[in-house]
Amino acid sequence: MSQKHFYDFDGFRIDAEDRVLLREGEIVPLTQKAFDVLYLLVQRCNRVVTKEELMSEVWPDTFVEEGNLAQNIYTLRKVLGESSTGDDYIKTVPRRGYRFVATVNESWGGEGPDIPTAELLRLVDLKEKKIAEAFPRVGAAAVVKLKEYVAEKESALEPAAPIAWPPPAVDVPQKQNRKLAAIGAIGLLVITASVAGWLLFRADRSAAPFANPSVANLTMAGNMQCIAVSPDGKYAVYGQADKARLSSLRVMQISTSTSQVIVPPEEVQYHAATVSPDGSYVYFVRFRNDSPARTLYRVPLLGGVATKLLDEVETAVAFSPDGKQMAFRRGAQDRREAVMFIANADGTGEREVASLKYPETFSDPAWSPDGKLIACSAGHAEGGRNRYVVAIRVGDWAMRTIIPERWQWIGQMAWLPDSTGLVMVGNREAAEQIQIWHLDYPSGETRKITNDSNSYNRLSMSADARVIAALHMKRVTSLWIADADAVGKAQQITFGAGGYRGKLSWTPDGRIVFDSEAGNATTISMIDADGSNQRHLTTERAIIGYPTVTPDGRYILYFSDLSGARHIWRMNLDGGNPVQLTRGRGEDHPTCSPDSKWVAYTEKEMTGLGKPTLWKISIDGGRPVRITDSFTAYPSVSPDGKLLACSYSPTTDTPWQPAIFSFEDGRLLKLFPQPIKGAPLLRWMPDGRGIVYAENPIGSSKLWMQPLEGGDPKLLLEIETDRIFGFDWSRDGKRLAYVRGFWALNAVTVTDVR
Repeated sequence: MSQKHFYDFDGFRIDAEDRVLLREGEIVPLTQKAFDVLYLLVQRCNRVVTKEELMSEVWPDTFVEEGNLAQNIYTLRKVLGESSTGDDYIKTVPRRGYRFVATVNESWGGEGPDIPTAELLRLVDLKEKKIAEAFPRVGAAAVVKLKEYVAEKESALEPAAPIAWPPPAVDVPQKQNRKLAAIGAIGLLVITASVAGWLLFRADRSAAPFANPSVANLTMAGNMQCIAVSPDGKYAVYGQADKARLSSLRVMQISTSTSQVIVPPEEVQYHAATVSPDGSYVYFVRFRNDSPARTLYRVPLLGGVATKLLDEVETAVAFSPDGKQMAFRRGAQDRREAVMFIANADGTGEREVASLKYPETFSDPAWSPDGKLIACSAGHAEGGRNRYVVAIRVGDWAMRTIIPERWQWIGQMAWLPDSTGLVMVGNREAAEQIQIWHLDYPSGETRKITNDSNSYNRLSMSADARVIAALHMKRVTSLWIADADAVGKAQQITFGAGGYRGKLSWTPDGRIVFDSEAGNATTISMIDADGSNQRHLTTERAIIGYPTVTPDGRYILYFSDLSGARHIWRMNLDGGNPVQLTRGRGEDHPTCSPDSKWVAYTEKEMTGLGKPTLWKISIDGGRPVRITDSFTAYPSVSPDGKLLACSYSPTTDTPWQPAIFSFEDGRLLKLFPQPIKGAPLLRWMPDGRGIVYAENPIGSSKLWMQPLEGGDPKLLLEIETDRIFGFDWSRDGKRLAYVRGFWALNAVTVTDVR
């Protein structure tokens, strides 16, 4: 067998055979062209590689602008971060090119995977072009393995009677008779079975859908927003973030991986897409960067004029089998309900067919091919297993549950062609990755289609159920620390793909407690301020997070859904002795008074309005006390213990605003006029003279300081390329720690290999 070929630098490894970049054993998402640029620079490390060399070797026989190379260099610098010396790995040499400056170790080792059928193909010495024509599943990497295998094993072969090769389209030259004789003993049936088993149908011809799934990447840039596959399975339509604030809608021919823009870049975000049953149009939902309102449009599949159809469409649309009607969800804020609508394909004639009281809602609908049912997931995501699947019967619009158990989360789904089941994304338990599942109808039995380390998000399926297009997502984050008087000059203290979820808190002795992802679970961890000595404090298989260290350093407050719904817990600083403090209707966002006697938190009602309000409870537990009766969340107690800063919404459909309440009696003392874009997390300045909040609009992320006395907020920090997931001041007020990074969303295809 062939040996693997590696290039190692710092904590990175390039696997030359599989053509992937690894960071501490995990695959780093890269487009193929970005990988090609990096591979070439690493191979020629510590010498200048000209722009002309890079462009001619990475884009051979193709005219591309120099901006394509610059964009890939920018992507690589962002992914790689800084080297151990604090410099970029890729240095620009003015007017010449680029130089990779890290120390690179080249090595060989480890046998490649077995490819029995590929070995047989090489033994009969089929030409590479003929192999590709006859068996498209054998790629270039497989051909390399064949050559290496034969070089090692050919001398051990003994002659035998020649045999004929079965595929008629493949021409076997006479000069190959000696090698044909070498495998004659294997026999015609063995060869035929090997080829069919590995390349075409696999041995298991189970009738179950996707019994033999094959997953392949469509994109690796991490900037996808939504995905849809055409009914014939030939095209994938996706929204893509092209650069800060600008996004476009594109269509890709799956077989060739060639794509084109069908809606040019605008200052919008694409939420969902669906291809019409006849394959002529793409129906897409998008919203402008400065407004959360989502609007439905239609555009021809291969591009043209986009036509606006409907406002306030919150999901992808699902079509009736004849393509004349579509279903979608819209919120009815006046009566606090999620409503399923149907309308004509041109947007006219909309009418309500089903509804759920908040906080429950519907997700993206799927209309069965026999036209009888509209299925979707329902429920809420406020902690615990609260999602299920419903079917709405077309005609009388009666709704019933079709899955016998509650799940942690269930997302987008699609019907099988015979209406005997669905394919969906979801996870039963909090600690499980979100995978792709088969749901049998009407039995409700479920079976995993995928079982890997990805966490899947959106899903779409071809009409014959042979191709699924899906998005998988990964949080790529790191911890940073800055001096209070130089917030813009932060130092990164953790490296690697991360998984830091963002909520963090300083201990009195200068360590940092944070929530993160540990494999398939979430955990609370602790780390020293220099990035060393990281250790996990919790091991529960539950959704757990939002840690806050009490000012006296005795406890860590956090939420956990270990007992079914989200409640506030406390544990010792070393992770021992967990105690549940609240038992309400769903609690989150704990914070502590400066005397370490009171815990303030958000409670969200699980019935009726689903309104969040602020409460407090003794650090020892007991009877909770309501602080506010309005839409309020994300509390933070002032350093003197008298005030409570929080996010406040005057009405149910207005953005969050920063506000100040009395911690003693809950009176609204001050409301600042500016809306908060993104997660409305607030913290007090250490001196109590103002509050700091993060803002994550489309484009750059910012930290603002709002003076308590009023006036315009002051910009403390701006990050152009990442978002700010969370932040906190050290107890002495001298340092600021924050989590920055991005969500990497990539598109994959899952094909049913039969």
